[in-house]
Amino acid sequence: MAVRAWGPARWLLPKVGGNNWHLITSSSFEDRCIAVPEWVASTKQSIRSATLIKITNPKSLQWEEGKPLVDQNFGKLLECLTGLSITSLPVDLLSPMSVLIKDDPIGEKSSESVILDITTLPKRFFLFALKRLMESSAVKNLVVTYARARLYPEIPLCENALPPTALQGFGRLEPLGENARMVVGVGYVPLSVSELLEQAKHFKLDFVFPFPPASPAFRRNWKLLSMLLPEGEIPRNTEIHRIHAMDAFEVFDRIMSWTQQGRPDIDMIPLGPKPHALGMAMAYMRLQGRAELIYSQPQAYGAKYSEGIAKDAQGNSEIIAYCLKRNGAALF
Repeated sequence: MAVRAWGPARWLLPKVGGNNWHLITSSSFEDRCIAVPEWVASTKQSIRSATLIKITNPKSLQWEEGKPLVDQNFGKLLECLTGLSITSLPVDLLSPMSVLIKDDPIGEKSSESVILDITTLPKRFFLFALKRLMESSAVKNLVVTYARARLYPEIPLCENALPPTALQGFGRLEPLGENARMVVGVGYVPLSVSELLEQAKHFKLDFVFPFPPASPAFRRNWKLLSMLLPEGEIPRNTEIHRIHAMDAFEVFDRIMSWTQQGRPDIDMIPLGPKPHALGMAMAYMRLQGRAELIYSQPQAYGAKYSEGIAKDAQGNSEIIAYCLKRNGAALF
């Protein structure tokens, strides 16, 4: 049975071992962007270097409100990581992914052990970086971290999404077969995928639903599901699968089991929690061209996207870690 190495970061990282870790993280208007760097500053793990990604959004009212918070949090990140070799990487939200390759900013050629903090990195960035790091022969140990928010305000989280398209590095390499399956991660915002779902109504349709949700998340998840299914009708070939919001490995295992049920061709739409998107990306990397990861990139994020940092029973920031690679071997 394959190892499923995930859990609280404070528990997991010391067990992975590895020396001279390189941290990849990002500055955001969200409070929780500093959770992992603060934890790194307090741990005795061997962190030698870091890449701090600072993303500029297209001009909007939301960005005018959010930019001062991004600048403020970037200063906090620098303070947390004082004494490390730091690379600052300013990028635009819609930049081509080549920005993560030129001059090796994510350490795929130079780092043996990497922590990829996906807490506030947009999905298009962290999924591309993840794939590069998994495929790197130089990177022997890879841990992904995610800090949970205390709450998400009941306001629009993002808007002005681009048309859905395959994420760079996650396109289909083989023609879509007749027994196709579409997997949709359920979150809070429909983005621009309703038409795509209408086109796929003859596919086997699976919704991955975060469970157990906290109120009001539960209501918002079901509201999104009703928006994605016109007039509230659930086609006969549709299933809803409840998976813990933090369990990336369960998403991966479910998808891989479906490929053995006569439906090897899968399209995946990661609208839900980032750990679910992580699980979908893991499945893509195992399906060798028989899948596609499709996303509608928002062009504006609300400056109040989330509030605070969730705390565990001991009062520490709640940071979940996933070990995807150890001693050069993939753990999925």
